[in-house]
Amino acid sequence: MSLISWGIIGPGNIANNFADGLKESFSGQLTAIASKNNERRESFGDKYNIDAALRFSSYDDLLNSENIDAVYISTPHTLHAEWTIKAAGKGKHVLCEKPGAVNFREGQQVIEAVRQAGVFYMEGFMYRCHPQIPALANFIKEKKIGEVKNIKSSFGYDMGKTVPESRLFRTDLAGGAILDVGVYPISFSRMVAGAALGKKFINPKSITGTATIGETGVDEISHATLEFENGIIAEASTAIRKEMKNNAIITGTKGTIELNQPWAPGREGGPYHSTFKISSNDQTEIIDFKGPEHLFFFEAELSSQTILKEKTEAPYPAMTWEDTLGNLKTLDKWRKIIGYSLPQDS
Repeated sequence: MSLISWGIIGPGNIANNFADGLKESFSGQLTAIASKNNERRESFGDKYNIDAALRFSSYDDLLNSENIDAVYISTPHTLHAEWTIKAAGKGKHVLCEKPGAVNFREGQQVIEAVRQAGVFYMEGFMYRCHPQIPALANFIKEKKIGEVKNIKSSFGYDMGKTVPESRLFRTDLAGGAILDVGVYPISFSRMVAGAALGKKFINPKSITGTATIGETGVDEISHATLEFENGIIAEASTAIRKEMKNNAIITGTKGTIELNQPWAPGREGGPYHSTFKISSNDQTEIIDFKGPEHLFFFEAELSSQTILKEKTEAPYPAMTWEDTLGNLKTLDKWRKIIGYSLPQDS
C-alpha cells in the first residue's frame, strides 16, 4: 500500500504532536515542512529527519512540491482559511487545525474551495478521532442513560497573566478562549445532542452567554448555554485565564456519563488512558480506554486512510464539512452575544 506524503505548514507545538502521531501511522508519512523562521524550520526538520530539499521557507513552495499529497496546517487561526484555500487550489488534501476558519463566512469559502477542488478536507478536532468518542455516541444512541437532558463540558486553562504579544491575547490573530479551546465543548455538545436524535450532530436553536473581556479585547473566560430542538440544554465553559475541570458530564433520565478526559486522553502524547464513569440505577460502572498509541495517531491515520480511499470527508464521528460550518455558526453567535468581534466579521 502506498503512503500519503504529508507536508506541515507552521511547526508549532501542535505540529510536533501531529508529526509524532504520523510516525505511528500505517498510511501516512511526514515528508516536508514549511516555516518562515529558519531556526524553527531547521530544528523541526532535524527532529523528524526531513530531507533538506523539503524544508521550505515559503508556504507556496511546499504547496508547489510534487512530493506532497496532503498538508497539515497549524498556523495561527487567521491564516487557516487562506492557506486551506490555496492548498486546495494546488490539488493538495488538507487537514487544518481547529478552528478551520475564524467565522462562518470564512468557513463557507473554505468548504466551497475544497468542494470545487475535489480534495479531502477535515478540521483537526483530534478528540473526535479517538476511540472513546464513537463508544460514547453508541451509548447515547442506545439510551444507556435514558433520554439525554443536559450536557455540561468545559475546556479552560490559566495563562497566569496577560501576555499582549501572544496570539491568545491578540484580536488581530483571533485570540481569546472561545476560538482557542471553546470550540471543543461546542462541537461536543452539538454531537451529543445529535446522537440523542440518531443524527451526526444538530445545531442549537438558541444560545445565551457571558464573558470576561480582558484588557487586550479578547474573551478570557466565557460561558454559554445552548438549547436544542429536542429539549437538551448544554452548558459550555472555556477560558485562557482560569483553570477548569476540562471534563464532560452528560445527564439523562436514567443516569449520567462522565468523561474525565474528553479532549486529550493522553495529554503528553501516549500511551493514552481515559475513563467513562457511568452511573445508572444506583450502580456505577467505570469503562477504561487504554492503548499504546500516540494521541494524534488516530487523526493522522484516519485522514491518511480516507485520502487513500479517495473520499473527501472523514467518516463520523470525525468532523464533516457541514459539522464544521455548524460549529462556526454557533461560535459566531456566542461571540456576538458577549460582544467580541474580529476584523474578519465586518
